[in-house]
Amino acid sequence: EPLLGRAEDHGLAIALGVEPGDLIVPAPEWSDPLMRRELGDLLTLADAGRSDVSRYRRLWALSIRGHRPREAPDGAPELVEVIGPITILRWDLAPERVRYDFLEHVEGAAVALGDRACRWDRGRPRGGGLGAGPIEAGERHVCDPRRPWLWVGATVMEDLELRPRHCIWQHAAAPEAVSATFHDVPLGDRLVLAAGLYYEHERTRERGPVEVGVFLDGVELGRLVHRDGDGWKELSLSTRVPARGAREAGTIRVEVTAPDPHMRSLCWAATTREGTP
Repeated sequence: EPLLGRAEDHGLAIALGVEPGDLIVPAPEWSDPLMRRELGDLLTLADAGRSDVSRYRRLWALSIRGHRPREAPDGAPELVEVIGPITILRWDLAPERVRYDFLEHVEGAAVALGDRACRWDRGRPRGGGLGAGPIEAGERHVCDPRRPWLWVGATVMEDLELRPRHCIWQHAAAPEAVSATFHDVPLGDRLVLAAGLYYEHERTRERGPVEVGVFLDGVELGRLVHRDGDGWKELSLSTRVPARGAREAGTIRVEVTAPDPHMRSLCWAATTREGTP
């Protein structure tokens, strides 16, 4: 039997009520495969691998056994509807305006290993599967063909909690920094960056830190230090720098470094935003 019973129940309760800017989540999280089986056509890759819910207007949850999604706001839901064993919950959110999503512009970034430019390559995706790490993107910036993990591009990675993250793979190297530079970025009020490592590379908590530096027009805005055990970690930085005057756009450079790059498989996602979080 379908998760939500009759097809007409599915259509009235969910499909016709979900609009662009909405997000659907399961509760508890282990029921996610069932939710995707029924409603996967209503989810994008960005939805499944989101860093947070800041850009969504409404949050829908398919709840069983009284569970509440971890991303729900503190208040009561605006809608509660029960269909058999499923409770449908909906919260209205106050989304921030996203000015720029770095994932959407990774192809146009200037990527370098130290002072050597990396080459944009169009091939076929490789890798993936149990124990094989994230899929190597078919379209990516290749920094050193001798080190197949040394590339920059979009992928989906499982973080320390085994949650999917749609992010920019930017593995650390040494002694050089790996950098990605984005020009003419609309700045808004703040830049929010989240980053983590592939779960198999940090769960043993045996290796050293990896750092992500964020630079605006060559000046460091802030730095995220990720240590094993941190999981998916967030950094929020103001882009309203008084010395910049009224400029609305700038050049953002994201630089990844680590004393020992072995298994420092950093993957990050970032947006610039307007509005109060």
